Amino acid sequence: MRLVPFSFGTLKRELQRVGVANVVGVQPSGCPRLCACAGIQCIAHSLMKRRGLLVSIFVLAGGWWPQVHADVTVLSVDPPPGTVGALTQITVRFSEPVNGVAFSDLLVNGIPATGLSGVGSTYAFAVDQPPYGPVQISWDPGAFITDFGSPPNLFNPTGRGATWQYNLVDTTPPTVASLNPLAGVTVKSLTQVEVKFSETVTGVEASDLLINGNPATNVTGSLGGPYVFRFPPVAPGTVQLAWVAGHNIRDQAVAPNDFAGGSWSYTVDPNFVAAPARPLA
Repeated sequence: MRLVPFSFGTLKRELQRVGVANVVGVQPSGCPRLCACAGIQCIAHSLMKRRGLLVSIFVLAGGWWPQVHADVTVLSVDPPPGTVGALTQITVRFSEPVNGVAFSDLLVNGIPATGLSGVGSTYAFAVDQPPYGPVQISWDPGAFITDFGSPPNLFNPTGRGATWQYNLVDTTPPTVASLNPLAGVTVKSLTQVEVKFSETVTGVEASDLLINGNPATNVTGSLGGPYVFRFPPVAPGTVQLAWVAGHNIRDQAVAPNDFAGGSWSYTVDPNFVAAPARPLA
């Protein structure tokens, strides 16, 4: 950085031009050491925030000299701002190594993060995934994040690039969470199957489930289930169950995600005897 001397009048006009209205005059009490100027006596000391710079003014060898400190800023974040399908961690890379970072410094829709890991200039914040929709990322106004300068430079939680936004959308399709009977087991008879989905779904119909190629005859259930599909007794042997192609089962996202379907099987054996349950210890 090149240091250029200024007269008091010139310096005062420059400070007023960039928004510092009240420029102090002589300060005979000595250097406040805010500038780390090794004890050189201050004639005036003004601080301003302007485009990410902290400007300290002090006297050196009889002339006015500005000393510029770069504020700590957010260099990058991961995931980057924009549309995301999940949000349980946010990694923040500061412009330089910092000190004093706490997990509660980062706010997700005003709610503090729940965990923190990292060192130097990069920190990963664990967050509880917010509801789908716009998500505003900001900082606790009381955060005291600084660099390792002397004196340390503060992170400005409302400065340029310090806040950003995501659009959290549901891109996860529903899946089968559980079956009764369990897939692959042997049963004595089979006239119904209970299906529970991983989330609330719509569009479930009896004909969506095929048993040996034949559609179920009835279904009851709602939300995520369980849905009970009923059908005539199945002949002994291997039984193949599959979801019909072209079904309308999907979740309730703004842009609905279709259920992918799939298949599984059972073995029907009228002579099957299940192993007795073990008594509780």
